[in-house]
Amino acid sequence: MQLIAGMINRTAALFATLAWTALAAHQDACAQTLTCAEIQGQADVSPYEGQEVTVSAKVTDYFGDVWYIQDDFGAWNGVMCVGPNVIIEANPPWWNAPRQPEVGDVMELTGTIVEVDGNTQLMDITDFVFIDYWNATAAGTGCTIEEMMDESLEGTRVRLDPVTVMSAPEGGVWTASDATGTVTIIGLDTNDPSNNEDPDGPTPGDVYRVYGSVRQIGAEYVVDLSDIDTLSLVVGLQEEMAAALSVHPVPTSDVLHVQGWNGAQQWQLIDAMGRTLQSGNAGGAFDLDLTSTPKGRYFLSISQGEVTIRKPVIVD
Repeated sequence: MQLIAGMINRTAALFATLAWTALAAHQDACAQTLTCAEIQGQADVSPYEGQEVTVSAKVTDYFGDVWYIQDDFGAWNGVMCVGPNVIIEANPPWWNAPRQPEVGDVMELTGTIVEVDGNTQLMDITDFVFIDYWNATAAGTGCTIEEMMDESLEGTRVRLDPVTVMSAPEGGVWTASDATGTVTIIGLDTNDPSNNEDPDGPTPGDVYRVYGSVRQIGAEYVVDLSDIDTLSLVVGLQEEMAAALSVHPVPTSDVLHVQGWNGAQQWQLIDAMGRTLQSGNAGGAFDLDLTSTPKGRYFLSISQGEVTIRKPVIVD
């Protein structure tokens, strides 16, 4: 009897193993469970393009139908998600109506990997499991603008600190610079309970710490803005002098006219890498010859006393 019982137990165990193996094989066939870094593949194009996968990660930034996830922080660990059909049920008293994913949510998502305009995206989400909410989100990878312009940070949350606003928003799009380059920022953040935001919005000359997720548009990397900390604002005399200073025409291909200030000034024409291409002194209005300057984006830094104003310059 013991021999028969043992054979029965071993047979049951064998069938259980076969059943588990079959289930695992079925799950693998339906969707591969991967990390964000595996999805990114540390290359321009995901090795899983066109395939259905499953990933478990935390939402770092959200913009309605589009949000970003990470399961670790730093290079290659972020993915953009597009999922208008992903709706999380109400959870009173924490939230009283169905909602889309928000920062701090932890989710398991199943969808198809698609490359769109240089971005590795999880789209056509067929299934999701809502795991947790209100988890802390790290401040993001600290980097310069030059360092941000890299495929490895596409889809990840970054922190640019500090950057100077170069152009006021048009349709919610503005630019900022540091010593290494200029970046396009998409979105505004003017209201926050912590009172770290600038209620007037980005003004040329304002200095911010910027948080957001990196997205690729063609050959350019931009920031989808999630938060700013105001470091300094253009106020008082500096604001008046910034308003008085005129730099035109922009864009230009020959001569740049600089007007509006009297008295001794020091100026520098700086490229996107932070290198000074030209510099000089002026006692009032002056013209800057750009006929031999390569096409591209630059900024003109002009100082008078303790006031320094930077103006964007485009050579076409």
